[in-house]
Amino acid sequence: MSKNVSSFLNKLDKLHDETIEIYVPSLKKKVPTKPLNLKQQKDLISSALDGLKGTLDFNRTLNKIIIENSGLSDLKLYDKLPFIVALRKNALGNKAGKIELQGILDNIKNIPLDVKDKDTIKKGPLKLTLKIPTLREENMLLNKCEQEINTDLEVLKEGIGKLYIYEILKHIDTIQVDDDVIDLDDIRIHERVKLVEKLPLSVYTKISDYIETVNKYNTDVLTVDETELEIDAEFFDTSASD
Repeated sequence: MSKNVSSFLNKLDKLHDETIEIYVPSLKKKVPTKPLNLKQQKDLISSALDGLKGTLDFNRTLNKIIIENSGLSDLKLYDKLPFIVALRKNALGNKAGKIELQGILDNIKNIPLDVKDKDTIKKGPLKLTLKIPTLREENMLLNKCEQEINTDLEVLKEGIGKLYIYEILKHIDTIQVDDDVIDLDDIRIHERVKLVEKLPLSVYTKISDYIETVNKYNTDVLTVDETELEIDAEFFDTSASD
């Protein structure tokens, strides 16, 4: 590489030292975050292939970018949306369709965060401790889930079933039966899946209710005048900008 090109690349790298301030619900404060670069935009758009695998890859790529640009490894699942909206607004403009993104960002602090970072479910001798996973924890499970899912049409139903199991799995911290307690972080992922698949169906319903508190918060954040902003690859495409 020539000296001139190397020097110019260094100057371009320094541009990424600039940051934008993004409000983080779990921290209740703004944090400096690097803007999206062209490579990250390309990764987001190219990751969103059709089908289940594309959905997994798109979400994993989003999480990776947020962690990388913020420098924070313990962001909660419900912290994701402010980063997505703010990064997109900074890169491609304030409008996404008919929705003004700055309005969403301005309103985030006003939306009640009725989400417990920890909760407990009991059924007889069974006790589960639930949690809101971090983006890093979610990515670890997304990686494993994608490895196990075959996107062929013949096994699509099985893939969707696995995705449901992993969605439940990422919200479970510990499982206790009588005096025996297992911390899911201490065992391998395939062992976690076996344990979760053995849980009573009635427990799944309670876990789903817990997960729904996060989903409701996300819906409230993204809804403007009864229209919910859709987060997908097109959201990061230049054709969706002002």
